[in-house]
Amino acid sequence: MTPEERVRARLRKAVPAPYPTDGTDFERALKYHYTTATKSFLKFFPVFFLLWVQLLVFQNTYLIPLALIGLFGGLIVLLAFRERMALTRKCARVLRTYPLEFRTPVEKDGQYASHTLYLRLGGRHEDAPTLCAKDPLGRSGWPELEAGVWFAGDEPFGGAALVPGTGELLFLQPKRWADSDKERKSAGAVRTEQASRAGVTRPSRYR
Repeated sequence: MTPEERVRARLRKAVPAPYPTDGTDFERALKYHYTTATKSFLKFFPVFFLLWVQLLVFQNTYLIPLALIGLFGGLIVLLAFRERMALTRKCARVLRTYPLEFRTPVEKDGQYASHTLYLRLGGRHEDAPTLCAKDPLGRSGWPELEAGVWFAGDEPFGGAALVPGTGELLFLQPKRWADSDKERKSAGAVRTEQASRAGVTRPSRYR
């Protein structure tokens, strides 16, 4: 398999978003992500909960293996839901603080595991930092974003992006947080205050 074929294999299937992706209405994108995360939680959590609770109801030791599956499965679903909602809220806070601007091109700079992407945004300066991008819904692979994305934020601090066409939200922060310390310290009071309102003055931790 050639390098180009490997890249194509990692691309997600392009499905048009059911909301505007031209930077005019990010609230509908946020609503979609909140709703999708909630639907996924409600689809799986009750199943695991029933597997666990039946042990308490029937008091039968033969049900212990199923109860353990229900317990751990429910915890995994609950933690995934918590992270998806938290990342979507982070994107919401950024999008409600910074204006969206179209940035092109987007340079891919690698991928960690299947859910964390590394990229650089064009359109500003040549030494743009490499950003760590996380899809709040936990989808794996690359969206089709080489042509550009709608970006809200301040690169040394981080931000959020909306992919045109397919509508993925991405929460962004510098891949190496310490490398951008100098630029953050020299950003000035206005930029720092704006970053504080957006909640991107500290590195975020996520799975």
